[in-house]
Amino acid sequence: MQDWIDFLTTQKTQPLQHNNAYCALTETGLLYVGGDDAKEFLQNQLSNDIDKMNEHHAQFSSISSAKGRMFGIFRVIQIEGGYILVMPKSIVENIQLRLQKFIVRSQVVLADISDSFSGISITTDNAELIQQLNLTAQSDEGSMHSVVQTENQINLQVHAAKGRVRFMIFNNDTNQLIDIWQKISQVLTANDASQWQLQEIEAGIPTVHPETSEAFVLQMSNLHLLDGVSFKKGCYPGQEVVARMKYLGKLKRRMYLASVSGIPCPNAGDDLTTKGSDRADGSGKVVDAIQLSETENLMLFVAKIEPTEANELVLFKHPEQSISLRKLPYSYEEQ
Repeated sequence: MQDWIDFLTTQKTQPLQHNNAYCALTETGLLYVGGDDAKEFLQNQLSNDIDKMNEHHAQFSSISSAKGRMFGIFRVIQIEGGYILVMPKSIVENIQLRLQKFIVRSQVVLADISDSFSGISITTDNAELIQQLNLTAQSDEGSMHSVVQTENQINLQVHAAKGRVRFMIFNNDTNQLIDIWQKISQVLTANDASQWQLQEIEAGIPTVHPETSEAFVLQMSNLHLLDGVSFKKGCYPGQEVVARMKYLGKLKRRMYLASVSGIPCPNAGDDLTTKGSDRADGSGKVVDAIQLSETENLMLFVAKIEPTEANELVLFKHPEQSISLRKLPYSYEEQ
C-alpha cells in the first residue's frame, strides 16, 4: 500500500505521546493462514487453543521448537476463511517458513499479507471516538482481545498500557484508512511508530525479534500470564517442555520491566550478567527496549529470578549502570 506510505510522509507526528494518541503500525506484519485444514493445522502447531476463539475474540499464541524455545509470539485473529497472525514484520518470513515445513499434505495456504493491509494504533479514553469508529461491539465493550470486523477492516482491542485503552485497526483500502486517520486527527495527537513499541513494553507484552528467536520458553516471557497458552489442549512442538515446567519444575526465569539511565538504548538480545562478572554468564537477555529521553531507557528483559530480585544483575555492555525494576501491570501469580 504505497499510497498509504506516501500519505504518512505528509503527516506531522510527535514521539512518545502518552495520552489520547495514535500512530501508524508501520513495523507490524500479518501472516494469513487459510485452507480447509487451517484450524486443525494451527491447533497442532501453536501454544494456545484455537477451538477457544472465534471471529469476535482473538488470542495470544506462540510457535516453538521441539525444545520449547519460541520462534515467535503473535495475536491470532479468526476471519472468514482462515486466520491472521499479527506480529513484527521482521519475523513474518521466519514464521511462514517454519509453518510451511509442517504442511505436508494438509490443505493449508500461507501468505504474507503485510503489504495488503495497513494499520493504526489508537490509545484513547474518548468514548465518543470509540463509538464513532466502531472499535468495540456494544456487547463486548471493554473486553480484552475483542474483534470487530467489516468487509475491509479489522478492529482489535489489545492490553491497556498504564490504564489507557488501546486498539489496533487494520484496513486493506488506503482511502478508507486515510479517512480514519483524518477523523482521529481531529481529537487525538499523531505519534511516530515508537508509540506502539513503548506501549507494548509498558503493558508487559513480550515480543520475539530475530535476535531473540529460540531464546525463551514461553513461561519465561510471562506468556502464560497473558492467556497465551493452553495447558489442556493436545500436543504441539515444545508442549512437553512447557508442561513439564508448569507441573514438574520450578520457574527459574521470568520477564521483568525496568529502566536504565545514562547509556544508549539496549537492543533485543543484549546480555545481562551478574555484577562483577567479566563475561556474559547466561543470567538474562533483553526482550525489547526503547529510549524514553536522552538519559533514560525502558526495557523488558528475561532473567534468573533470584539475582534479579536481589539487584545483582547489570547489562553486560554497561555494568556501571544500575537497573531499576518497575511494576508490571499484571501479577506473576497464575490465574
